[in-house]
Amino acid sequence: MLSVGEEIDGMDLRRLMEVNTQPFQMKLLILVPLTVAFAFLASVAPGSYWVIPSIFLGLMYAHAVELQHQCLHKTAFKGKPWNRRVGVFLGLPLLVSYSDYQTSHMKHHKLLGTPEDKEFFNYGYDVLTNIKALIPHLFMVRHYRDVAGFIWQSIFGSISRDANPRAVARIRDEYRLMAVFLLAMLGLTIGFETTLFLKLWLVPLLIGVPTHALIELPEHIGCNVGIPDVLKNTRTIRASKFGTWFTDGNNYHVEHHWLPGVPNDKFPELHKYVVTNIETLEISYWSFYKGFLNQLYHHAFGKKSEPEEAEKARSAKA
Repeated sequence: MLSVGEEIDGMDLRRLMEVNTQPFQMKLLILVPLTVAFAFLASVAPGSYWVIPSIFLGLMYAHAVELQHQCLHKTAFKGKPWNRRVGVFLGLPLLVSYSDYQTSHMKHHKLLGTPEDKEFFNYGYDVLTNIKALIPHLFMVRHYRDVAGFIWQSIFGSISRDANPRAVARIRDEYRLMAVFLLAMLGLTIGFETTLFLKLWLVPLLIGVPTHALIELPEHIGCNVGIPDVLKNTRTIRASKFGTWFTDGNNYHVEHHWLPGVPNDKFPELHKYVVTNIETLEISYWSFYKGFLNQLYHHAFGKKSEPEEAEKARSAKA
């Protein structure tokens, strides 16, 4: 059985971990023009037609957070400063602090499979057991409640983190930047009596947040999270080229946890080395969501899901 980061015969680990900035720059060259185009269309569309480009704008905001995740691992750019500079602004539309996310996420990689592991976005997967709990989960109510508190603390108090003083200062500055952003949008809305704040941020936020939650949902839920083995406590999904692009390779999540220093554009190659050892390999995102919703439905009405019925039948025969 493979262990985390174990090198395989024929695998050129040094080449796989080499950061080439061109693939990430190409992702930005797609993201930025699309974001600008959807923002422009939302601002000029007549009547209620602005809703359509606003929805697509929200999808771009969710995609930007996936790109921010790559910056956290310093595999987007060769230099650490550029990863942060770009990463801060990629997370700003959905109010995701780069430095806070990074501090927490590195611990997630280290503690995955242990009781101490905690997700930065505070999803609360332990309570996601019925349809009723799905809505607050998708809109990340717990996370944005925390964000509101962090913004308040950054302005009127102090933020406490298990990190070095420089990282804590950056976290505080980023939440202050969010406060400036929100106040500026609010001021423009009131001062110019415009609906741009609604069209370019609020409605897109309501699209981007659940999209991001759906992207992250399959990562570990339903896997054997009680053991520190990424080949068992993490899920990989076979996605289309579009799905892999939109999630920035998040579908290759086992590969990412197995060798987190490998840039996302090399995940498909890394997948070939580890695929036979992956315990939870889903054939598609649709397959995962169908099974997940099926389980929620059956739990809500006190019925057994198809996998549970099959297990019950096998036990009866034994």
